[in-house]
Order: sequence, then structure tokens, then C-alpha cells
Amino acid sequence: MSSITSEWKAGGSKRRVLLLFLLANSMTLISTARAEEPRGLVTIGMHRVFDRVMPAFEAASGRKFRIEYASTIEIAQRIIDGERTDFVVASRAGVDKLIGAEKVTADSRFDLGGSRIVVAIPKGRTAPDISNAEGVKNALLAAKAVSYTDPASGGPSGIHMARVLERLGISEQVNAKTRFPPAGKPVGDILARSEADIGIQQSVELTSYPGVDVVGPLPPELQIVTDYLAAIPKDSVHPDAGKSLLSFLRSPEGVLLLREGGLDPR
Repeated sequence: MSSITSEWKAGGSKRRVLLLFLLANSMTLISTARAEEPRGLVTIGMHRVFDRVMPAFEAASGRKFRIEYASTIEIAQRIIDGERTDFVVASRAGVDKLIGAEKVTADSRFDLGGSRIVVAIPKGRTAPDISNAEGVKNALLAAKAVSYTDPASGGPSGIHMARVLERLGISEQVNAKTRFPPAGKPVGDILARSEADIGIQQSVELTSYPGVDVVGPLPPELQIVTDYLAAIPKDSVHPDAGKSLLSFLRSPEGVLLLREGGLDPR
């Protein structure tokens, strides 16, 4: 019996060694395959837009892209520090910084379009009057809770909203009842849970958000537009893949997807 048991144990050990070898080998193959995939760095503000774009691009082109999301500030710094990527989407300021650092050439950038700041409410609520600055002020003061991007995160809509509140003279009242979303997360989550009565963020982040109704853009006197650009870095490993994605974004289908995502294509 002891001889049989010993052989079974020995066989089991060999099987475990073989299994570990196969697992390690498969992980290596997966890592190699991922390393060979084209990759892009896309600013968080365009996350929901690219959720629409990438499946359509991959279906049309047969190419797979690995997309990572980060703030424009982080993307610019990572590339300046030497990180390599095949495609970048960031605000105009971020791409201009990369051009200044000679990481991107001016002729490799493409203006995707502009994103206005919009006002939204939980789905089904009565829309407030936001046709002018006084209407926005009254709506914010009447709300029990307000949500917008934390200015400390560096998001353009949050920084702008802090200035708007100062201009309207209601910073103290509104900030006392403001619920900031976690860094990199949309105001739409808070509105959809009815944890705020009114939310303000970029159109690319709130358009067609489940459980949310977009009332409309801030009035012209309170509005800013954030321009988003795509670019291919000089040291791209797969420049052809980046150009293929850029071409798709310029196509009628790509432009339609950008518009449906809340961007005003140019």
C-alpha cells in the first residue's frame, strides 16, 4: 500500500509541476500578446465617448486597442517621463504641452471637437430655468444638494464651476451642500441615485447617462468649452494603428459616435 501511495504522490507532484509550467507559459504568452497590442491613453473626461467608439472601431477595422484612462495632467506627465503609447486623447492644453516637450508633432494632432458644460437632474424631475445666470443661481440655491467635479482634481468643469460660484456670489451656500464624486468618477452616478438635485459637468460625461436628464448647457455668460484633441506620439510603437483609429474618428461613423457622446465634432 505504501508503494502505491508513494507513486500516487510522486505522480501528483509531477502533475502539479506540469500545471504550474503550463500556467506560467500561458501567462507569458498573454503578457506578450498584450505588449504587442496597440495602446492608447485617453483622458477620463472622454471615457464614456470611447466606450462608444472603441467597439465600433474594432468591428470595422479588426484591430484591437488597449485603452487606459487617466487625467490629462497625468497623461502628459507620463509621456514626458518616457512612457510609450500609440494614441493620445487629451485636452488642447495637454496636447500643446506634449508638442512643447517635443513628444508630439503639430501635424500629428487632430481636433476631435468641443465639450460644453451642461446642467443635469435626476431622471423625471422638473427641469429648472437655466436660460440665464440668474436662473442658474436660483436653481443652485433652491437645490438641497448639488454635485460637480471637485476642483482639486484638476478637472476643467470643476475648476470652472468654482469660478462660476464665486462670480454668482454663492460659493459658501453651494459648497456647504455639494457632493463631489470620487476622483475620475462622473456626477451622473450621484444624480442617478438621487443624492443630488442638480449636477454640473461636461456634456461628454453626462450625455445619455442612465437615470439622468440633461437640462441643457450653461448660458453663454457662464459657459466654457473644453477642446479635445487626438495625437500620435513620435515614439509610437504602432503608428499605423494610431493612424487607423484617427481615420475612423474622421469618418462619418466616427463623427456620429462623437456627437452622440456629447462632443461637438469639428
